[in-house]
Amino acid sequence: MLRKFAGAMLVSSMLAAAGCASSMETPSTLDMSGPTAQAAGSWSGYAGVGAVSTSVSLTLEQSGNNVAGNIDVAGRPDMTGDVVGTVQGNGLQLRLQSGFGSLPLMTVRQDQIVGILLIGPMTLQRSK
Repeated sequence: MLRKFAGAMLVSSMLAAAGCASSMETPSTLDMSGPTAQAAGSWSGYAGVGAVSTSVSLTLEQSGNNVAGNIDVAGRPDMTGDVVGTVQGNGLQLRLQSGFGSLPLMTVRQDQIVGILLIGPMTLQRSK
């Protein structure tokens, strides 16, 4: 009984966190019609909530609107590997080269990338 309750609470908290994080992506923060954001560089941070959070690192090179690089989501080989994508305004869309698919649309804000991965909200900071 306790195990079922704990599992239900974990799923509920992940859904609540994802809902809160997605509300951050309002039209005022995601502007795909503005100038192209500079996403090149090394980024690191975390994704998920509480005990289900994990470290994330992202390295990107950018040429115009096109980006290519590598993402490492600790403990998640399905979300780790080489990526290619595009930047439109401050929206960043990446696709895993492994064929596992696309990562959700992210927002680049100067030295921060925010978005939501399958494990929950993600925030990355640009390394300086």
